[in-house]
Amino acid sequence: MVDVEVSWFTSGLRDTSADAYVVIDVLRFSTTVAAALASGFREIHVFSELSEAVKFARENKALLVAEVEGVKPKDADLDNSPTAIIDYVKKYGVGSGKLAIRTTSGALIVSEAISLGLGNVLVGSLVNARFVAEALEELRPSSINIVCAGFRRAKFAIEDFLGAGAIICELAGITEVNLFDEAMAALHTYLSLRDDLLGAIRSGRSGRFLCSTGRDRDVVFASKVNTVNAVPVLGNGVIRAFSPSS
Repeated sequence: MVDVEVSWFTSGLRDTSADAYVVIDVLRFSTTVAAALASGFREIHVFSELSEAVKFARENKALLVAEVEGVKPKDADLDNSPTAIIDYVKKYGVGSGKLAIRTTSGALIVSEAISLGLGNVLVGSLVNARFVAEALEELRPSSINIVCAGFRRAKFAIEDFLGAGAIICELAGITEVNLFDEAMAALHTYLSLRDDLLGAIRSGRSGRFLCSTGRDRDVVFASKVNTVNAVPVLGNGVIRAFSPSS
């Protein structure tokens, strides 16, 4: 049986130790990273500081994906957008296969995981919930901390809670789980809203912000479940696709 807990922000990552971690930032870091790997990028380098991401991208011929408080900076090649990455790859390919990313919430949590030297750190979302659950089942941890990024690293985000619930739902279907209170609440929230995830997510503060700034397409993409067969996993400070053992 695996213990499953849901926590929030970088403090949740630091304060709740586990055998495995899942970082969730549905809008949009987690969804963007999963889409990038599924589109053919081999390495995703995560940065907490934009200047460091810019420097790395220039020196390594990497695509730079970034946002600062929800706004694409002028130095970035693309916004933190899964649909923009998919469109870009269709037109230009993946180039060096390297991508640098800096975002307001999810990237900072992954950067914190790197600085803490944590192992078995996956990146999950609604779009890859089943595949994350399958990777966790293969890793067989005795405890899992699902870390939700939240809105601007400070407020509850319904989409992240739903993403956590979706992963827990998938995990419970393939292994025995012991859910702590927050994980139980996330599961039941997901089950109660899964027939209209898009409506729920559009109603949240992150969804409203993105829709009001012309990025509804990303919200629609991120609200679909099990559509992206890619599991981002952190190793040696770099995110790559999880490779199941044969």
